[in-house]
Amino acid sequence: MAKPVIYVVEDQSELRESICEELSRMGFETVGAPQGNRALALLRKGSAPALILLDLLMPEKDGWEVVAAVKSDPLLKNVPVVLMSAVPPRSTTLQAQGVAAVLGKPFTMDELLFVISRLVKIPKPPPAKR
Repeated sequence: MAKPVIYVVEDQSELRESICEELSRMGFETVGAPQGNRALALLRKGSAPALILLDLLMPEKDGWEVVAAVKSDPLLKNVPVVLMSAVPPRSTTLQAQGVAAVLGKPFTMDELLFVISRLVKIPKPPPAKR
């Protein structure tokens, strides 16, 4: 059975890599992208992921532009999007845009996993290597 895929779209490489590492340990497959244009190119090439973790403030395409593109794509529109932002957006904006949740930065990995567990079934992690 294939692992659920989570896209991590974050321009801070250290944060993106630590999230990807933690999610991989949890049994997810991850795809990291440093900005919105790259994420959209990757999303359009592959099958729909289980979830998109999306930084709101990024160079080039910001999080809102990525959300709009995802929600207007028939193959991606049902994918839950979780915004990660130091500046939380208004809840009315979230509902209108189709955002599933917001994680305020900084957040802990426990907080991240809690939000993910509400939206995606967490796979059984692979057995530890001996």
